[in-house]
Amino acid sequence: MSHELRTPLNSIIGFTGILLQELAGPLNEEQRKQLGMVQNSSRHLLALINDVLDISKIEAGQLTLSPSSFELRHSIEKMIQLVSPLAEKKRIKMRMTVSEEVTDITSDQRRIEQVILNLLNNAVKFTEEGHVEISCRTEDDHYILLVSDTGIGIRPEDIPKLFQPFHQLDSGLARKQEGTGLGLSICKKLIEMMGGTIGVESQLGRGSVFTVRVPRQSGEVS
Repeated sequence: MSHELRTPLNSIIGFTGILLQELAGPLNEEQRKQLGMVQNSSRHLLALINDVLDISKIEAGQLTLSPSSFELRHSIEKMIQLVSPLAEKKRIKMRMTVSEEVTDITSDQRRIEQVILNLLNNAVKFTEEGHVEISCRTEDDHYILLVSDTGIGIRPEDIPKLFQPFHQLDSGLARKQEGTGLGLSICKKLIEMMGGTIGVESQLGRGSVFTVRVPRQSGEVS
């Protein structure tokens, strides 16, 4: 199912990209606009499919982690670079504070980066002005990652439902945002598979702080 769904979408995204680069000939403004819409819609659908497949694998107990040793600071910097264009477009400042003690981590790099990217994307998406900050420090044999924002915040009654699959906020700016409501549920399950925890503190209208606590070593390198 993964192959049958992803392969055609990746082809659409790839060939649309070739057309947008005008390798097959020049485009007029309307053609460029419509091809851009095709590419954006395809990427959105691919992200949705990836989320549904991830949650299905997790629920079925078929998702496995692949631990390796990598630089956590480098992964954080890489994820900031990915969300920076959207932040710049919204004129939101991106901040990073990483302690000098933050060095190697033995974990699943792809999944750690997936969690960081999801939290940063959400923070930027639900912030209209101000800043988004990610910080990281050590605490005993764990790393503590915090992603904070000056966004719309979360109502107290919504916080217990936040990590449930398919749950989305139903207020103000949140209704304007696309999404499956799976991202935070996947993040929680991945972090728990690594032996860590994830939580949130928030004030409506003032912003949110997501805290991830993950072991510095959560598996043997194969």
